[in-house]
Amino acid sequence: MKRILTLSVLFVALLAFQACGGGGNDPKSVMGDYLTVTEGYIGEMEKCESAADVVKATDNFAKNMESLIPRMQALMEAHPELKGMKGDQLPEGFEQFKGRFESIAPRMMGVMGKLMKYGNDPAVKEANQRLQKVMMSLQD
Repeated sequence: MKRILTLSVLFVALLAFQACGGGGNDPKSVMGDYLTVTEGYIGEMEKCESAADVVKATDNFAKNMESLIPRMQALMEAHPELKGMKGDQLPEGFEQFKGRFESIAPRMMGVMGKLMKYGNDPAVKEANQRLQKVMMSLQD
């Protein structure tokens, strides 16, 4: 799960950096959608009180990310130089996302706690594997 968090944070920074250079796809729109999906997942996870809740939240996040991945990949393909960016860099002009970006990391730690609490449940393990597979498709 740490790998998913790292990939997520890196992706936000990649989108922000790419947006400064322009491009065919609207990077601000993709970034906003990504943040909305991620915040939705975190919000769902914060409310989880059972393994079944964790599975539902994780599956929803995987499904939502799966629909965003083609747009995310298109941005990264158009700008391969972005793959080497550090995860904590937000370019000038994207101040509107700064608060949202900064609020994700500490809240994600709470998500990790829920995952640890229910992590031995077989259905949670399966859901996390599905999510990891979706997130790893970003690297393809």
